[in-house]
Amino acid sequence: MKKQKLIYISGKIGEKRLSAKTIGKFAGAQERLLEDGWVVINPASAAFQREAKQHIMIEEAKWKDLDFCEFDWYAWLLLWDMHNLALCDAIYLLSDWRDSPGATAEYYYAKACGKEIIYQ
Repeated sequence: MKKQKLIYISGKIGEKRLSAKTIGKFAGAQERLLEDGWVVINPASAAFQREAKQHIMIEEAKWKDLDFCEFDWYAWLLLWDMHNLALCDAIYLLSDWRDSPGATAEYYYAKACGKEIIYQ
């Protein structure tokens, strides 16, 4: 049996609370990728957001009593994104990926790891 390939959607989010427009943009890409036979990781999905929040809250609890630094929620969120991207065979870059520092970092990570790169 042929292994299904896993793909991570990357694009501009830039919002603490995701807008319907952003959710829709990622959901539309997810639908197209599913139709093409991919297994999809969608960082704008409610399930992904819940998992990320749980993961980051665990990390924050570990570091909260340390006096040498402030806990950087965004840095840990990006690390969670990279963790998920590491599991994937490919990255799907939405057309606005260059407008996002996080998506740009995901692109370079995918490139450095030899992942397949697919552009919208």
